[in-house]
Amino acid sequence: MAEAEITKAMIVNWALVELGLAPNFSIDDDTPLGARVEIFWPRTMARAFGLHDWIFCRQTFLLTRQQATPINGWTYGFDLPGGIIGPPLKLTSDPRCEVPLRDFAIEGKTVFTNEQAAYARCKVYLEPTDWPPQFTDAFAVLLAAYLAVPLTQDTELAANKEAAAIGTPSQGGAGGMFGRLIAQDRAASPVASPAVSDALSGGRFTTDWHGRY
Repeated sequence: MAEAEITKAMIVNWALVELGLAPNFSIDDDTPLGARVEIFWPRTMARAFGLHDWIFCRQTFLLTRQQATPINGWTYGFDLPGGIIGPPLKLTSDPRCEVPLRDFAIEGKTVFTNEQAAYARCKVYLEPTDWPPQFTDAFAVLLAAYLAVPLTQDTELAANKEAAAIGTPSQGGAGGMFGRLIAQDRAASPVASPAVSDALSGGRFTTDWHGRY
């Protein structure tokens, strides 16, 4: 028998069960519960996807070169894709993301460089149907932590669920269920050709996002 497709409603109901509540949420839920889910689902998404540069949501893009010549001294401007999470993990001049851009600047949604072609490896949001099962499980527990106080007024329960999902505050989000997944994800990345590295993988970079100055 085929497994049921994982949906937002299913994950919310898993979170409700974590709190000892009835799993009665539906996607068109126009109730106080539905309103709370709409508040805390985006926060849980931002936190869960921001904990780590997850392999499953990385995607490499060939950036679209702008027709106009930049006015800031660079030869070319390239559009960053929409729907990405944070800045690019890596900017390169080759599709395998092995040759990092050495000189670049990022302003808003534009990458400036003197290279004729530019590629970006980025994190993107995915629908729950595309999440790994273990990530989905941890996400439901983290969502339960957010929903605990609004639904049960139990701060201890909220703290326990947060610790189960991401560890204690002293672990800085690197413990619990997500911490184990982060360790597994790092172990799965190639060592010889890392998918990501600091400072956008070798480009000349400063904290104001300029590769050359």
